[in-house]
Amino acid sequence: MINIVKSLSVTLVILLVVSAAGCCGKKVPVLEEAGKAYLEGDYRKAVLMFLPEAEDGNPEAQVNIAFMYYCGMHVEKDHSVAAEWYRKAAERNNVTAQFSLATLYENGEGVNRDFEEAYFWYNLAEKQGDKDAQRLRREIEQQLSAAQISRVKARIATWKAVK
Repeated sequence: MINIVKSLSVTLVILLVVSAAGCCGKKVPVLEEAGKAYLEGDYRKAVLMFLPEAEDGNPEAQVNIAFMYYCGMHVEKDHSVAAEWYRKAAERNNVTAQFSLATLYENGEGVNRDFEEAYFWYNLAEKQGDKDAQRLRREIEQQLSAAQISRVKARIATWKAVK
């Protein structure tokens, strides 16, 4: 759990900086303002601002909402709700969400413990350059059968992110 909180805290700050700087030259004022509220400890305001963006499909907002549910920041701590938000962002190819969702599956937090599913999401995060995902994917791989690994690799070969 410490690894996921540490990783997500760093990622949240990175997402906030990216949001403040803008993506592709465009500013994202709602995420910037939500990020400021979060950094100032005004989690209520942050949740209220991130939530509509998350519901509209913004993967950065989805990751932030997931993290807030994971930690219980102005929302009731709920790992299953966190997993739902991480899944939505992971399906949109957000590397932080993919790593976090894999960790939840590996540890059975908010979802049934499932090494095959963890392996799948760690693989996708690894493909985007996440070195921690690479290390954890290798560890999980040792616990899977050849058939399970083959199933996951077939699934990865056909996987497409949601747009």
